Amino acid sequence: MNPFSVGIFLVLLCAIGYGFIPILAVYAYQGGATVSEYVFLRYAIASVFLLLYVAFYKPYGFKMFLKTPVVLPLVAGVFQAVWDYLYMFAVKSISAGLAAILFYTFIVWVAVWGFLFYKERLKVSGIVGIALTLVGLALVAGISWGKINTIGIIAALAGALFCSGYVMISNKSMEKLDEAVSSAFICLFTAVPLFLLGSANGTLQFQMSAEGWLFCIASGVIVSIALFAFMAGMKRIGSTTASVLCTLELVIAVLFSALLLSEKLTALQLLGGAVILIGTVLVITAKKES
Repeated sequence: MNPFSVGIFLVLLCAIGYGFIPILAVYAYQGGATVSEYVFLRYAIASVFLLLYVAFYKPYGFKMFLKTPVVLPLVAGVFQAVWDYLYMFAVKSISAGLAAILFYTFIVWVAVWGFLFYKERLKVSGIVGIALTLVGLALVAGISWGKINTIGIIAALAGALFCSGYVMISNKSMEKLDEAVSSAFICLFTAVPLFLLGSANGTLQFQMSAEGWLFCIASGVIVSIALFAFMAGMKRIGSTTASVLCTLELVIAVLFSALLLSEKLTALQLLGGAVILIGTVLVITAKKES
């Protein structure tokens, strides 16, 4: 397989992993975990697994980290913590579907930053693909306009902006660091501000059941694999294509919900999934031929 195909496979693996995260969240919440505990633990546990991987298989990675600007993974981690928190806040303030659509506009920002800073160009078919992807997301998420407030909308859009910054800074970080090393320290620097925030507002009590801990740990393991796959994939196919492919995460989450949580799929959601697939194919084709 050529590097581009490998990159596509890795980002798809990432989308599958992150698509499973909301399902684990449901089970963790049933076990008594709070949102803050679930979000913090998944990054904390992921950082432990990734740091152990680096220590055993790529010990030179720590030397690489000390010789490169710490600011890159640090800022990427903080940005990830901020967008995660803003997105969760938006979901509580407006409908989940509307929050998802507003948040996933980060792919447009990534395309803009990629064009401005990395000279990543898309053909007209690529631009059409991004537009189709956003339409497909609207169909899958199922927009409800009944629960709207200005703060929620701003939070979702701000989360999208921070997420696009996280993607671009992570991409820059990998110019200096190995994917595993970069992923490990970004997770670590994401967990720290989430811990400080949870401690400050008193939502980190860790009084969940054994089941809650089990699903939090499982989530951390999956995040460690998914994030590493995303970093490695983005390095091969570019930030714009990787971001568009990641929108399949929402489709996969809906499918998992139907299979494991007995949630029904509507005809519009199935249509939306098909539209997203068409959009991603257009973006991939445009990038491969450019």
